[in-house]
Formats: sequence, structure tokens, C-alpha cells
Amino acid sequence: MGDKPSTMFAQNPGLVEAASFLEQGVAQRDLIVILARCSIEYEGRGASRLGPGDRLIIIKPDGAILVHRPTGYSPVNWQPESHVINVERLENSIVLRSIRKRPKEVLLVRLERVYFVLRSRGLVDEAEFIEYMDESEIADYISRHPDIVENGLRIVSRERRVGTGYIDILAIDKNNRYVVIEVKRVTANEEAVKQLYSYVEELRKANPEAPVRGILVAPSITRDALTLLNSLGLEYKRIDVVKLHKKAKKEKTIHASKTLLEYIRRGSRD
Repeated sequence: MGDKPSTMFAQNPGLVEAASFLEQGVAQRDLIVILARCSIEYEGRGASRLGPGDRLIIIKPDGAILVHRPTGYSPVNWQPESHVINVERLENSIVLRSIRKRPKEVLLVRLERVYFVLRSRGLVDEAEFIEYMDESEIADYISRHPDIVENGLRIVSRERRVGTGYIDILAIDKNNRYVVIEVKRVTANEEAVKQLYSYVEELRKANPEAPVRGILVAPSITRDALTLLNSLGLEYKRIDVVKLHKKAKKEKTIHASKTLLEYIRRGSRD
């Protein structure tokens, strides 16, 4: 372990004090966090202007800048790694100017009042980021390796339409029974069980002479969901998403990494 990070902050500084504080932080490539009333202008691949408002501004050691409103998870303005960041003290404001050369972009943040500013140096984060598989990727992998769920399974189709929904995986077991497989990448709850049961019932209606089983595949399941599952005559198969991800990565069959926004939106749907 290296030295501990050092942190300095100023609460309700005047513009002169805040400008000096920011100049030092930018020069030393500190992580800077600012709460301030500001307006924003951008010119580059497009152009935009945002009037005065209270916002959170983050300047990272690599020159990346993010400006957040008090609500919402997405920044209202941002700039990737900047080539130059200038701090200019004017009569009634401080101007932060972030400049990129390629493509040519300029983000200008005009601070009218600074409520709080923090500088931190020596922060270290070297951990590997691992993005595990989404439900579609898990179902695709199971379709290629059905023995993960049960020996002797033969895949009939993926995303089979039944009623108002789609069966993740439809298979036939070694006794020639239909098997409806519903995949979840997170803990399965009672809604997941009900969803599986509805698919099983729809398939039974469409094939009244054929025996149909239902298997819920997930890394874990709640106690209430398991009780409901058993009462409906359905089955549960636990999977290890981490292990599946490693195997799929070796096979080079997982999708390219998604953006943060895509990942958040996807997680909210699962």
C-alpha cells in the first residue's frame, strides 16, 4: 500500500480563494469536486448553452469533466480527457475552460458562486472491471451448452412466442417432454415464477397432448419464490454467472462491452 490520499476542502469560499484553490488543483492534477452555481457553454461537434443553476462539477486527474444537476444519474454536460484546462478569475465569476484538440471541443463552465470545493490527491483504483452477462447472453450460452441445465436436453428454439410473451429457451428432455426454460441473471422472485408458469400454461394449451415442464434458471431464488415454484410443480436450476462469464469469454461469444448508460438501462429491465 502506498501513501494515503490527501484531501483539502473549502466551504463557501470567496471567488478569489476558490480560483486560487482550483488553479492549484488543476496544476497538480488533483481530483476536484465542486458544488457551485454556474452556467455552461459548449462548442465542438455541436453547440449548446445552459443557463445558471446549482450543479455538481467533477474534474478528474486525466482531465475529464462532468457536470451534474441536483437530480438524475446522467451528467448534463461532460468532456472526455481534456488536453488543457484553464482557470480564469474574472470580476464576478470564475471560468473553467476545458479544451480538446481532436476533435476540437471547448467546454466552458462559468462559476458565479462556489458553495464547496474539494481536492484529493493520491487516489488509486487498479481493480479489474468485470461486466457479467445479461439474460440474453446467458440464454445464448445455455442454448449452446444445454447440459448446464440438464443432461440430455435438446434445444428447440430461442425466444419462442407464446401468448403475449416469449419463452427464453424451449427444449425437449430425454423423455421427449417439452421444457420451458426462463432465465434470470439476478435473484429470481415470485414474479419470475409467475412468468414461467404462464409460459408453461400457454404451451400446454397449444399442445394439449404433450407433457410440459418448466425450469427457472437463476443464480439464486427467494424463499417465497421457491415455495411458489414447488407448489406449481416447476423446477429451479442454480447457475454461477461468474463462471459462465469466464467460459463465454474464453469462447469469445459474449457481446462487446456496453456503455454505462446501456448497462444501467439494461439492469433496470432485468
